[in-house]
Amino acid sequence: MLRITFRQLEAFHWAATLGSVNAAARHLFVSQPAITARVRELEGILGHALFARSQQGVQLTAAGGELFQRVQVLLQAGEDFERRGGRPLPPLTAGLRDCVDESQHL
Repeated sequence: MLRITFRQLEAFHWAATLGSVNAAARHLFVSQPAITARVRELEGILGHALFARSQQGVQLTAAGGELFQRVQVLLQAGEDFERRGGRPLPPLTAGLRDCVDESQHL
């Protein structure tokens, strides 16, 4: 069962983009502890540290860098879906006819 949430991914994305958990919290209008908790949950699920933390902010680890690229795609897909107003996506039809043996259907 997938336990990763968009809120965790969004917190990670903005902390990485802005280089600071505090800046991510301000950007998302949530508390700094909420951002920290979401990122730590994500790290726990994935089993990797995603940031190297310091007084100056956060920097992506190797695992964080890999995840960052994928998260950008996922968040963009989420934004696209929201922009569509939740309207259903067009049905997938290409190639499906080839998978059906029409001789079996009367």
